[in-house]
Formats: sequence, structure tokens, C-alpha cells
Amino acid sequence: MMRRFTASAALVVVALIVFGACGGSSSRSKKSSTPGSAPVTLTGSVTDKGTKDASSSSSVEIEADDFYFNPTFIKAKPGQTVTVELKNEGKQPHTFTIDGMVDQMLNPAQTMNVQVAVPQSGALNFYCRFHRGRGMQGAIYTTAGSSATGAPTTTGAGSGAGY
Repeated sequence: MMRRFTASAALVVVALIVFGACGGSSSRSKKSSTPGSAPVTLTGSVTDKGTKDASSSSSVEIEADDFYFNPTFIKAKPGQTVTVELKNEGKQPHTFTIDGMVDQMLNPAQTMNVQVAVPQSGALNFYCRFHRGRGMQGAIYTTAGSSATGAPTTTGAGSGAGY
């Protein structure tokens, strides 16, 4: 009888640890939506890591990892200039590219700040030139439901070649 009680108690402890870890808080900033509820339509695949509302801030942190941006979608105030604090937490080099505006490469563990002029309406598509085809893209937007500008390139960007 004691053996059965000990085994049952051990199972309860393991279940509490497993389920407690899933529901625990995180030191990362909170997202305003959950992954999979994309507020903006993008062309191609997207690895959705959620949305952050930065409309009341002049800066936002974006993590570039292997092979996604976190957060993937950034809500911003129309016409504002946002400082994007980039951090490459992956093992591969990545770029933060917005066609005609920004094209910065980050090596692993590198950080940098870039300025992004938010449009008066709509959305801007950002992506990694090396890994776009693997879903490494997102958008800075002013209104949910819009489509991001910046059509996918056909010059091998996102093919993952070499990485």
C-alpha cells in the first residue's frame, strides 16, 4: 500500500512540475496577441511568434532567431519613427530588411538599433534576406487587417542557401 501511495505522490509532483512550467510567467515582454492570430497578411510562409503593441512607445525590441522574428508583428502609431532594437539570438547571421528603407545584417549575438518610419496607414513587411523562405518575416503595421507592402523578391532571398 505504501509503495502505491509513493508512486502516486511522485506522479502528482511530476504533473505539477510539468503543468506549472507551461503556465509560468516569463521575463520577456508580454505580447498583445498569441501566435497564429496574424493581424496582417503577408505573402509566403510566416513563423508567427506573436504581436506587440508599440503604439505608445518610440522603441521596440525584436529578437532575430533561427528562423523567426519575435515578436513577428509590431503595431505602431501612424507616422511615427520607431527605434527597432535588434538582437540576433540565433546561431546564423540574419538580416533585418525593409525594401527601400533598411537592410542590416546581424551576426550571432550582435545587437543594433535601426530607425523605421511608420507609414500613415497600412503595413511594412520586414524579413531576413537569408531565411525569408523559411518563414522569417513579419510586419510593422498601423491597422489590423491590412496587407504588408514589399513583395517577395525572386533573387534567391529566403532560400536559406549557405545557412
